[in-house]
Amino acid sequence: MKMSFNLPSEEDITTSITNMKSSNLLSHIDTHQGLKPHVCDLCGKAYSHQGTLQQHKRLHTGERPYQCPFCEKSYIWSSDFRKHIRTHTGEKPYNCEECGKDFVRSSDLRKHERNMHTNNKLFLCKQCGQTFNKPLSLLRHERKHLGERPFVCPECGKAFALASRMTEHRKIHSSVRPYTCSVCSKAFTKSSNLAEHLTVHSGVRPHKCSECGVAFAMVSRLVRHQRIHTAVCSYHCQGCDMSFSYLAALKRHQKQHGEEVLNKSSISLPLE
Repeated sequence: MKMSFNLPSEEDITTSITNMKSSNLLSHIDTHQGLKPHVCDLCGKAYSHQGTLQQHKRLHTGERPYQCPFCEKSYIWSSDFRKHIRTHTGEKPYNCEECGKDFVRSSDLRKHERNMHTNNKLFLCKQCGQTFNKPLSLLRHERKHLGERPFVCPECGKAFALASRMTEHRKIHSSVRPYTCSVCSKAFTKSSNLAEHLTVHSGVRPHKCSECGVAFAMVSRLVRHQRIHTAVCSYHCQGCDMSFSYLAALKRHQKQHGEEVLNKSSISLPLE
């Protein structure tokens, strides 16, 4: 069965671009036009984004702001730091569709696929042309095209395309927290959550706001901060016309109206 894709209309594209902040829009346009206005004053290399230039300059200054809390290694790039942290936490986010084996780095996955699964690929995906050497591997892959998620969590009903992903998810509902922070002993259900938590101890703030430059240790805090710039006020007071970016701010405000408004259940929540 051939899949159809709904392309965005011209109006949708215009609206999307209009809603972007001016600085982001200019940087976005530079990317498409190949413009690189941000030039390194030390070597002359040019970049489309100011943030990328700042990262590049670390090659000249020797600055390594990303310090591993487990060992003495430090890194220039946050991406290299995250890859290294996985060697300590055991996180393996890259999954082979052929055999289900997981890897720490995407390069390790590609090497594995070249060495182990390049021959005798007899099963063809009709949607994208990718081939597999096992029918089960093809079935797993086709679920991505079809959107099938046959593995359902019995606790909350969330569905997954792979059984391994559901098994990992179910740890959230149990008291099992196998990943423990060596600094403060806080435990987590996922190795990725531990890796993010470790940035709190290391002082590393890899998630930087493109609008104002404020950096955060956790991406969730960056997302919350960015509402200040986008002015997304998703929490609406039922007692007046005021809206707020944060639920906590709404609740503080509603106390001014008294218990009647505070206890109303029809609070407008943001869509995930």
